[in-house]
Amino acid sequence: MAGGVKLSSSRKQVMMMSKHVPIPPEWQADFLLKQFSLSHRLGYSLSGVVLVFLPIFTILDATLVSYADGELIWKHILFRLPAVILAITFLLLHHKKDPGFWAYPLLLTLNLSIVGMMAAMFVLHYSEQGGHLLYITQGLTLVIITVATATVYGARDLALIYGLPLTAVIAFIVFSGSPFPDNPIHLAFIPAAIGIGVVIATMLYQEHQRTFIASQQLEHSALTDALTGLPNRRSMQTDLQAEWSRAKRDEQCFAVLMADLDRFKAVNDQHGHEVGDEVLTILATRFTNTLRGGDRVARWGGEEFLLLIPNATEESAMAVAEKVRRAVAEPPFATSAGNLAVTLSLGVALHRQTESIDEVISRADKALYRAKQEGRNRAVLAGDRLGTVFSAIASTS
Repeated sequence: MAGGVKLSSSRKQVMMMSKHVPIPPEWQADFLLKQFSLSHRLGYSLSGVVLVFLPIFTILDATLVSYADGELIWKHILFRLPAVILAITFLLLHHKKDPGFWAYPLLLTLNLSIVGMMAAMFVLHYSEQGGHLLYITQGLTLVIITVATATVYGARDLALIYGLPLTAVIAFIVFSGSPFPDNPIHLAFIPAAIGIGVVIATMLYQEHQRTFIASQQLEHSALTDALTGLPNRRSMQTDLQAEWSRAKRDEQCFAVLMADLDRFKAVNDQHGHEVGDEVLTILATRFTNTLRGGDRVARWGGEEFLLLIPNATEESAMAVAEKVRRAVAEPPFATSAGNLAVTLSLGVALHRQTESIDEVISRADKALYRAKQEGRNRAVLAGDRLGTVFSAIASTS
């Protein structure tokens, strides 16, 4: 894309950040990568928690809780085993496998196994009329809230993590025929925990979105000229380095065009800087409407712009320069001070395999100086007779 998107005002940015806003389409791929990275971090942390605390709870089962049936201990161990296996698997993949999409489904499965573990224990102890059900209910409540902090997409993840095991629990209570506990008040903790978990997960997901959008806006601001909406010098320097590396690798050439408004100081002096800003904004629009999709333009400084043309020859680069020059010259710029005749001078340099980026820019600058010296409103090719030919054509057209 030749140009950039002009930043919203500060007021609009604040309003957008104060409420839930979907990720803009142009940022969704980057957001997906960020969520993959979040999946790795959450899964790594949750796996550590599982491998530390589940053995502790198993020991507590054996020493502090007096079960009438010794088989219950082994059933608890069996219920905990899937979560332990998944946690170990996650840690092994985290250290041996490249980051990728695998972390998110594995994190979901790990969360599901943790809730499923406690749900199975709850079903096992539901018909008991002792302290075991209270102990298990408290554990289930704690797990419901804990896994909410380890979700990537908020309530959407919880629909699966809560939905499957807790639906099974409800179905058991309704259809099993088991007597209702004598003191059922603690069962109310479960729906309360679900509500709290949904709120926590939703808030965390929205905070991830807000943080990501703020980061993208900050990066966009750092790489964009606030007045014209075009990429700024810093952004273009990155593009130039990438294009220089690509051209060197593929043994191709690119062209650099240095463009400068003619007599722009007179516009500011006669009509004021606000009109001068209007001229620069209109110029940016004409650049973006004229250039091809792969061509890039940036505000280099003041009224000077740099155009980067990939896969160029002398003829194609000069043709682009002439097309841009004509697009600027006609029609006049419609400003608050009336229609203004604006012209542009361009210096064109074709990259040579042996020269640096600074050297090709320097040659384009010298060609621009020649264009100014020869009468303005023209394009001049650096260091070649062909430049004089195009210069003459431009000046007489």
